[in-house]
Amino acid sequence: FKERIVSMTNFKADDETVSMGDKRCKVYSLVDVDCAALPSLIRPYTNIEVNNTDMPVDLLAAIDNIPNAETVVYNQIVFLPNQKRELALLDKKKNRHASIPNPSNQMAVEDIKRVQEVIARESKQLVYTHFNLIVAVPADTDLQKCTNHLENAFGRMGIHISKRAYNQLELFVNSFPGNCYGMSAEYDRFLTLGDAAACLMYKEKIQHSEDTPLKIYYTDRQGVPVAIDITGKEGKHKLTDNSNFFCLGPSGSGKSFHMNSVVRQLHEHGTDVVIVDTGNSYEGLCEYLGGKYISYTEEKPITMNPFNITKAELNIEKIDFLKNLILLIWKGSDSKISELEFRIIEQIVTDYYDAYFHGFKGYDPLQRETLRKTLTAAEKRKGTWSVEEMATLGKKIDAKIKLLEERRKALAVASLSFNTFYEYSCERLELICLENNITEIDYDKYAYMIQPFYKGGNYDKILNENVDTTLFSETFIVFEVDAIKENKKLFPIVTLIIMDVFLQKMRLKKKRKVLVIEEAWKAIASPLMAEYIKFMYKTARKFWASVGVVTQEIQDIIGSEIVKEAIINNSDVVMLLAQSKIKERFDNIKAILGLTETDCKKIFTINRLENKEGRSFFREVFIRRGTTSEVYGVEEPRECYMTYTTERAEKEALKLYKAELKCSHQEATEAYCRDWKRSGIEKSLPFAQMVNKAGKVLNLKEKQ
Repeated sequence: FKERIVSMTNFKADDETVSMGDKRCKVYSLVDVDCAALPSLIRPYTNIEVNNTDMPVDLLAAIDNIPNAETVVYNQIVFLPNQKRELALLDKKKNRHASIPNPSNQMAVEDIKRVQEVIARESKQLVYTHFNLIVAVPADTDLQKCTNHLENAFGRMGIHISKRAYNQLELFVNSFPGNCYGMSAEYDRFLTLGDAAACLMYKEKIQHSEDTPLKIYYTDRQGVPVAIDITGKEGKHKLTDNSNFFCLGPSGSGKSFHMNSVVRQLHEHGTDVVIVDTGNSYEGLCEYLGGKYISYTEEKPITMNPFNITKAELNIEKIDFLKNLILLIWKGSDSKISELEFRIIEQIVTDYYDAYFHGFKGYDPLQRETLRKTLTAAEKRKGTWSVEEMATLGKKIDAKIKLLEERRKALAVASLSFNTFYEYSCERLELICLENNITEIDYDKYAYMIQPFYKGGNYDKILNENVDTTLFSETFIVFEVDAIKENKKLFPIVTLIIMDVFLQKMRLKKKRKVLVIEEAWKAIASPLMAEYIKFMYKTARKFWASVGVVTQEIQDIIGSEIVKEAIINNSDVVMLLAQSKIKERFDNIKAILGLTETDCKKIFTINRLENKEGRSFFREVFIRRGTTSEVYGVEEPRECYMTYTTERAEKEALKLYKAELKCSHQEATEAYCRDWKRSGIEKSLPFAQMVNKAGKVLNLKEKQ
């Protein structure tokens, strides 16, 4: 188009088509001039059945999947005539029909009267309309398939499209923007009401990329790429109050594939990612991104020293975290904790740091007086006291206070770790009980239950060795805790300390952060941890961070009030993968997540539409951000698929390539996918099995 005048050559128009170079197109008018047949009633949508569910779609949705079509243009033209003139013409037409009394003329009169009544009663507008479809196909393709498809689709609506439209070139040219005035008033337009004309317009929403700095790419349901703001907070239009998310997908639904895609793209946008995983789902991605993969083993457990903090870091939040940690070790995640136990542990933690930062110099006058009253009242309750005994009671109480004071002064804290906390707390627990005359706490049981984490115990390293400080500079960290997921004591504690690492990182780093907790969330979904989870979710919002929970167990969601109160209610972003396996139990999910009927209809069409032709491997996901919901496709190239895969045979085949080629993950993936493409095998698993059977790199040649 460098020349000022553009000459469009190589056009050929005949009675049936318009040809241009290596393409042909046919214009189908919605009104056949030989037989103008339109339905007496029309509505804006129709229902289709998907996965035994009625799904409303646009009346013109059939034009989305015309066979062999490369391009489809649906031209919708509405002419607004002078209403008075048209009504007069309509009245004239009615009188003309009425003048010759026969059944067909009488029917025409009744139809016109009905239209006139609707216009008078509802102030409707008369319009002239023209609708046509321009369908383009390669020059060597048979257009009859397109014609048959359209005739069937529109025939079901009672519309008989133009089978022959001999004025192909005229319709083609008049459909150009601004050229509609050329449409013949005699045979290209038909008169109807404005509402009916609107029903024949294409109304399916075309998804567009959002105006946001955080672009996470999906596809629409036809495979066209669209970018959305997955947090719902950073785009031009704010959809959510917080960016925390909840992802539910049964086994095999593509949950890991989806989450790998999301965290990869978040990381590419400069987000710090921390993942707690229980099934090696992120091993390949972590290796590709050069992240830190920390796998729990008995020889090398995940360690941190949550007690080692500065005076400035000591606040209510930290005390609450340590209180929950100790209660978790002492009582377990499923036990009911009494208010007394909460208060005692909180006091021990507070006194422990007070002893370290300031030391204990003795009771102040107020503490001494309170202690005297408490101990005196306790002694009096033990029995009847004579006047002589009452005289000695004061001395006895003072001696007891002095003894308690001396014992507490001896409780020095030289350094901060679980070891010193254990030594301090065992003694301080007894003193607190003596000071307050508490008898229902078993000191020996307390010491025994927390002893495994003390030096010489089975887990003595976990809470005594300082965390690797390089973790705070790492941008992609995966904690793999699959080895301890069946250990009811250790699993929740390790998960909790990882969450604390994220909280520290959240405060230190200024950029966006995300914590993804896979099935490990179950370890902390207990009444004891509910308040801590709520606190973490709410704190994340203040520090440009997101917390995401990923699960596949439907029963965990239905049966846990903690999940509902602490997790779902604080997650404005909900992601659901295919739910057809649990359709009969979905009413519970619907109620808990607050899904609408429209949401449910969308969810049950996931992976069920006829939209797979010509597309690479993809999975669909329902995403609701605030009140806005849509189904998107997660469609990635083979290289990404091989990085995300959790299929053992595929992972082994890729590892074989990497070991033999002695190269990086990316180079091994490229070589593997190159051979995969050359093999002509479409599915990934059969090719992986072929590689594993061969036991070597295939180095296939390009087929001629």
